[in-house]
Amino acid sequence: MGEPGPPGEKGDKGDPGDKGDKGDKGDQGPIGPGGGDPGPQGPAGETGPAGPTGPTGPMGAMGPMGMMGPIGPTGPAGTNGTNGAPGAQGPAGPQGPMGPPGAGNPGPQGPVGPAGNGAYGEDVAAFAGFTATLSTGNAGGRDGMHAKCAAEFPGAHLCHVSEYQLAGSATTVPASGAWIDPSVDVNGDFTLDSSTSFGREARSSTCSAWTTDSSTSFTTTYMQPNGRVVTASSGTLPKPPGCETPRALACCNGAPKIIFAGFTTAANTGGGFNANGRPGMHAVCNAEFPGSHMCHIAEYQRAGSPASVPTSGAWVDPSVDELGDFTLGAAPRFGRETSDSTCAGWTNSLTSSGTATYLGPDGTGHTESSGTLPQPPGCGAIRPIACCQ
Repeated sequence: MGEPGPPGEKGDKGDPGDKGDKGDKGDQGPIGPGGGDPGPQGPAGETGPAGPTGPTGPMGAMGPMGMMGPIGPTGPAGTNGTNGAPGAQGPAGPQGPMGPPGAGNPGPQGPVGPAGNGAYGEDVAAFAGFTATLSTGNAGGRDGMHAKCAAEFPGAHLCHVSEYQLAGSATTVPASGAWIDPSVDVNGDFTLDSSTSFGREARSSTCSAWTTDSSTSFTTTYMQPNGRVVTASSGTLPKPPGCETPRALACCNGAPKIIFAGFTTAANTGGGFNANGRPGMHAVCNAEFPGSHMCHIAEYQRAGSPASVPTSGAWVDPSVDELGDFTLGAAPRFGRETSDSTCAGWTNSLTSSGTATYLGPDGTGHTESSGTLPQPPGCGAIRPIACCQ
């Protein structure tokens, strides 16, 4: 074979053939490598119009409460507004019901008296206080003075001088001064001193046993604002402030052994209860107040009873001092006098003879003889019995 000849000239382009059918899709090729870095963000476009509000979705669960932030500083106070004009007064309403009676403050309560311990001496003295209410020398009797003390200091009674002094009170005495009973020594004599052997003097220097507020002819015992106890007679000149002067009461609440049981409902003459004399009188007390007996006057006075004495008075025995003498005083070491002044040992009910001892409505011991003129009721008087325990 010979060598090929040179190419001929290019022929004219032939007509395109008919389009062939589409071939099947080939398999996806592998992902090519990532493009270049993103370009800078373009400026935000204008906000388009709001679309319609979609339906409210269900409320989600409440999240935990966050910690409380610090309290901010207090702002400055605003200026006070001007007061408005007062309105017209309305009509008065109907009167309400009466409230309970008020009680003024009597001042600090004094110390409570010690519990009874069987002591006869005044080693159990205790001061309760001075009453806030002022009174003249007329309380209707000594029992009335005791009642005034008990009303402000439950369980208290009017002090006698020795009792008050033994208590050693530091309470200031009111400017009005204070009413107080004098005392009696072991011989039954009036005294303004103090001893555990002294008791209450219940017969004199007490505005007629605390039954008068007269400004004349009566002697009284009282405590001055400086704590000194004095006696003064309204009949002296220059006339001192007497029984008419309003004063506080000095009240004590010691606890002696003696307890006043009460007055019997049974009443009879000085010999009319039975034929047993003094044992019969004790039996009447014991029947109404078990464990009690007829008081002698020192016992009754030492009990400091606020119970009102019957208007008829009450039968009691007199007392005897340490010398064995008849007395109506009330020292703790005084005992029962049984020899006279007792309606013949409580067997005599006559009005014409015999001497009687009794407790008067003023709370003071009295004796009277049926033979005196004008003739007193004497042993024929109808009286209950004063009973002590």
